[in-house]
Amino acid sequence: MKAKRMISILLTGSMLLSLLPVSALAAAPVFDAPAQTTAKKAAPLVQEADASRSTEEEAATRSSRDLDAENGTAESITTIQLNADGTPAGYGDGEHWYYSAASGCQLDTGVFALQPSSEPEAESALKARLFRIGDNAELVRGTVGCETNNYGTISGGTFQGKVANFQTISGGTFQGEVYNHDTISGGTFQGGEVYNVRGAISGGIFKKAVEVYASGGNATIEGGTFEKSMTLMNDDASITISDGLFDGEVFTGICRFPLSISGGLFTKAVDASKIIPTGLSITGGYFVSEPTLPNGSDIAFTTVSDQNGRTFQVRVNGGFSKNGYEALYVPHGMSERQANPITVKTDTALTDCLADGVSIMGTDKVQLNDDGSYTIEVYQPTSIVLVTEKPAPSTPDQPGDETDPGFSSGAAALGIVLGTAGLGYVTYVNVSSLYLHYALPGGFIPSTRQELANVLWTTAGKPDPVSIALYTDIPADAIEQQKAARWCVEQGLMSDYGATFGPDTKVTNARIIRAWNRLKKVPVTITN
Repeated sequence: MKAKRMISILLTGSMLLSLLPVSALAAAPVFDAPAQTTAKKAAPLVQEADASRSTEEEAATRSSRDLDAENGTAESITTIQLNADGTPAGYGDGEHWYYSAASGCQLDTGVFALQPSSEPEAESALKARLFRIGDNAELVRGTVGCETNNYGTISGGTFQGKVANFQTISGGTFQGEVYNHDTISGGTFQGGEVYNVRGAISGGIFKKAVEVYASGGNATIEGGTFEKSMTLMNDDASITISDGLFDGEVFTGICRFPLSISGGLFTKAVDASKIIPTGLSITGGYFVSEPTLPNGSDIAFTTVSDQNGRTFQVRVNGGFSKNGYEALYVPHGMSERQANPITVKTDTALTDCLADGVSIMGTDKVQLNDDGSYTIEVYQPTSIVLVTEKPAPSTPDQPGDETDPGFSSGAAALGIVLGTAGLGYVTYVNVSSLYLHYALPGGFIPSTRQELANVLWTTAGKPDPVSIALYTDIPADAIEQQKAARWCVEQGLMSDYGATFGPDTKVTNARIIRAWNRLKKVPVTITN
């Protein structure tokens, strides 16, 4: 995961006056270094992949690993041909793989794929007493219709029976129960429950219930999407949850050793009441409902909500949540020196942040990140309230350009307002308001479209518009207001909606700054 750069800058009043607005900012692209591949040619055992006989349809369904192998950019794949009854068509060479009816099919060394028979009504899956993947073997494609013990790597394929994983699952589709003793970093688990006995789950989609039972080693959840319930139990080792999307209920059974939650997004109930208080630690994460704690627990939570009823996103699984939330619970930090940092992303600029009603914007407790999100240090307030700009809605009777798309990102907003990039925790509303205070005549900051039109028109010397048509939503005898609105529309400083202007519609600082910058390009004398 790439580290996010955080840059902070303090601006004085004199510095603000010297900054000039710019029209656009472009973020420098970041490229990952190309992955290094090593060619490792496995001995041709039964049938090698043949690119010359691949149709476009076949190529479209193959994994990128398969195609890389055929192009000579990755390890070559040995394809094991299956008979019509699903058994391997050969016995292997005894070195790389072998098959016997008594013991089953075992992969020892190499990268493998299973190829079903093309005979009519042939079995599509491998049928054997047991399928074993050795610690130097990897399966990338095929369907397995029997029990599997994985001591190597599963990066693709479909598994219809039970799977016991003792090394790595990074991909594939699993239709039966899975017992994890090492690492699951990807895959779709859709048919049976998953039991994380020990080891780590850092990715994957889990469509059935997951049971974490730490026995003989610590069990960790470091990522993944869990659509159903999760049960947490331990006997002689600890359980740690640091990330993941939990869309089902999470509850504890018998936990004799510590349970720690330091991250993740929990959209359903979390019941940790069966743990002894000293064995439970919740130092991070986002909870739609406040977790149920054991009696005597000193863990406390802070509510995070948006004052305007808007939704916000939070970090999960290395990105931001797909859904937005109007309110969440997050755990307190232990103290000011041990705060709980949370990251939220709003669709409009964050204008203020209130901790128990007191603004903490402009302090080191609120940090603006390069991606437009905000990191907020949660100490021990009972509530954090996000105050976001609330742009006027677009309706048939009102203009709909009050929100400048360039201001959807906090970093971009500050850069456009102040003519510089890389600003840190300085807030958009405080800085932009201060900018407008110095820039606009008399320091007056308009709050409506009519007030903005009046300021722009008066600053330009009150020139007469070309058209004498009147707007129907401005009083006919308010001649100066009519002229101000009409002239601003004619100069492209503001917009109208045919016969109406929307004089009472609220305007954001972003819209005021955009109109003010456009006024500077109009061939008139600007008077302050």
